[in-house]
Amino acid sequence: MNKNKIRDRSACRWVPLLTAACVLLVAAAGCKEKPEAQAPVPVRIVCLEPEEIVVSRRFSGTVEPLQTTSLAFKLPGTVQRLHRPPGLDRDVQVGDVLDRGTVVAELDEGDLRRAKASAEARVAQLESRVATARDNLEIAARVLERFNRSSGSVSEVARDDAAAKRVAAAGELEAAEHALADARVQLDQATDNYANRLLVVPFDNATVAEKNIEPGERKAAHEIAFRLIDISTVHVVFGVPDTMIGDHALARSLTDRVHVGRRLTITSDTFEGRSLEAVVTKIAPQADPLTRMFLIELSLPNPPLPDGQRLLRPGMIVTVHVGAESDRRVMLLPMSAIHRGESPDALMVYEAIEEGRHTVVRARRVALGGVYDNRVEILPEGSELQAGSRVVLTTAERVTDGTRVQVIPDDRASQRR
Repeated sequence: MNKNKIRDRSACRWVPLLTAACVLLVAAAGCKEKPEAQAPVPVRIVCLEPEEIVVSRRFSGTVEPLQTTSLAFKLPGTVQRLHRPPGLDRDVQVGDVLDRGTVVAELDEGDLRRAKASAEARVAQLESRVATARDNLEIAARVLERFNRSSGSVSEVARDDAAAKRVAAAGELEAAEHALADARVQLDQATDNYANRLLVVPFDNATVAEKNIEPGERKAAHEIAFRLIDISTVHVVFGVPDTMIGDHALARSLTDRVHVGRRLTITSDTFEGRSLEAVVTKIAPQADPLTRMFLIELSLPNPPLPDGQRLLRPGMIVTVHVGAESDRRVMLLPMSAIHRGESPDALMVYEAIEEGRHTVVRARRVALGGVYDNRVEILPEGSELQAGSRVVLTTAERVTDGTRVQVIPDDRASQRR
């Protein structure tokens, strides 16, 4: 009886231990069926966007007119009138555009007209004198010839007198002809003076740049009245070093060389984002002694504005781009975002995308171009990325294809905003 009680007590002592062991086994089995979910990996990303890559060289240039001229009267006089543009009740002023042949100013013609009329009368008078002298010479020559044929019936005295009259008639004709020639020169001068009372525009698209004349004003000979410029076409002048012209050893890059006939791009803040194309028309044969630069001249048509003015004006400062054809928009990524692909010559990146309610990364194949400031160009051809793709900036050991990630905001971007 006592032995049975001892065995019962021993069995009761092992029951709690067996119960605890069963609980642990059940808990272990439950853990295997429902493993704990892995936490997302925190990563930073960069959004792939096209950027402007500038590899061209830039120079400051000055706009100059195609041609310029100053107008002045060749003789003194009083200004009678100035040109009035059609449809405007005012005289010509700075900024007006005039056509070739426009009479822009006129002197009082009174004295000039009288001088021309007097010269014309003098010429007419001398032309009559020459005609009379010519007739007298012909008569004297005939008389002398007749006396010479009648040698027996004409005295020597009469013959000598006829010869003297012929000589006198010839002298009178010669004197009259010289006087007529001088009078014609004076008439030409008077005619020129009468014509020079007018100031005439010598070329088309002439813009009045300066005006120093008013009606009723007395102007001296050769005193500047107007300065005209043609800006329908303009020149842009800028300087380049000797390494950019000709076949210099340091100018072998076609994008850096400047030669006559090459087209270059110019820009300016006044263009509001526009760019213009100009052609190299002149290269200075020698360098500027102060700057040691060779002056380059570009030519381009000057675009008109809605108000009739021109976009480019003399004195403007513009930017000349040499090699602008190499500037382009590309997509750049930091080199830390590039990883080795499945093969040694393959490269890849991780793109963060939304799958369901989670953000995961997927491996994307990329093809690389040039390197710019520690960033590498992503070539569209051969790459599985596009503008707007979110690329992970992390090491390959932290994430793999399909890894859940948590995007960490970029503090620098928030500060910029």
